[in-house]
Amino acid sequence: MSISKGEDLQLKIGNFFLAAVLSAVPTVMTIGFLGVHGLIVCKNLEKRIDNSNSSEVNVLCEKSNLESSYSYIVWIWLFIMLPTWRWFYIGHYRRVQHERSEAS
Repeated sequence: MSISKGEDLQLKIGNFFLAAVLSAVPTVMTIGFLGVHGLIVCKNLEKRIDNSNSSEVNVLCEKSNLESSYSYIVWIWLFIMLPTWRWFYIGHYRRVQHERSEAS
């Protein structure tokens, strides 16, 4: 027996919010890893240039690193959240259908 459109919509919305909240952790971790990688690149760049411009370049590099990392937050979150939401939804949909078929 199939589930109703209202129940299906509730499953989709509920799993969307669940996936949205739970995907925040891997998103923050990914942004953190990108930030650390950028800082490593900035330090390597600082070592390769002469000392007169070193501090100015390092400040600009770190600022650019943070700005570029933060600009990807939404895209990384969506890239993680959408497959997670679909996975949660399919699992709950199958569970609800299985429970209904057993009850019949």
